[in-house]
Amino acid sequence: QVNNVLTSAHPLATRLGSRRSWAMQAVHRASSMTGVAGVETHLVASGPPLDYSFKELRSCAEIETEEPRSGVKRGGGPAVGSNESGKDPGAEADDAEGGATASGVLVARSMGSTGKPKKVMRLVTISIKLNNNMLDTLSGLQPSLESVMHSPIMNLQWIDLSFNQLTTIEPELLRFMNLKALYLHGNCIKNLSSVDRLKKLPKLLSLTLNGNPIESTRIYRVYVIGTLSSLRSLDHSTITADEVAGAASWIKGHIERAKKRAEERKFASMDEDELFEALVGPRSTRQVMASYSTSSA
Repeated sequence: QVNNVLTSAHPLATRLGSRRSWAMQAVHRASSMTGVAGVETHLVASGPPLDYSFKELRSCAEIETEEPRSGVKRGGGPAVGSNESGKDPGAEADDAEGGATASGVLVARSMGSTGKPKKVMRLVTISIKLNNNMLDTLSGLQPSLESVMHSPIMNLQWIDLSFNQLTTIEPELLRFMNLKALYLHGNCIKNLSSVDRLKKLPKLLSLTLNGNPIESTRIYRVYVIGTLSSLRSLDHSTITADEVAGAASWIKGHIERAKKRAEERKFASMDEDELFEALVGPRSTRQVMASYSTSSA
């Protein structure tokens, strides 16, 4: 019955190792922290993703009123570590016969002499699927997620926003500091420099941007890898050590070249007085130099 629980592990586990062994390690780590016979142990594991794909969503606010295709939506159950339902988790789990309960609790049936479960596993949603909708902005994403999952700012690690109508990488995503996987493929993102915003997500490991207009840019892959040094996968393709080294060198030169071009454009747009002040100093310095020249003559 524990194995039945483990099959609902977070999708990232399939990319980082065996889903079953990944979740089993979490169980063993939590179990080793207790060990008192007959005492109920509360374990925490990642639950299945909330699936809002193919819902024809046009705004993030619609998430609050839609029912997910799969996953456990917040509402019936308390937050992790609490028991707001007022019902004993073990009794509630007995009613559910080892399955998900109304409060999102799942029991791994390790029976003691009293016949009561010794381990109670509580599932936490850490992933959400919003792909294949009609979203053209992520405005209001955080409050909408607050209504369907517990503490998205802390818990959200994987979000699929592929095949929507997003035109840029919006600052709204930067609220979720624990994001490890972000899928944005199949959108309408045109500005490659908007990737720079993702530098504020220090735990980001996997990113997809293929199928956006920026993919046709000649420097697309090297720019993204050079800008986001923590990435391990781009567009479902593992980033090699050679790519990391090459991109780091390239991005350094690119920044220097961009800075030089910006200075050249600035000088090109100046009139004669502005250019003189930029090269020599303010007008007062110019007047002193002129008077010095006159006195010397």
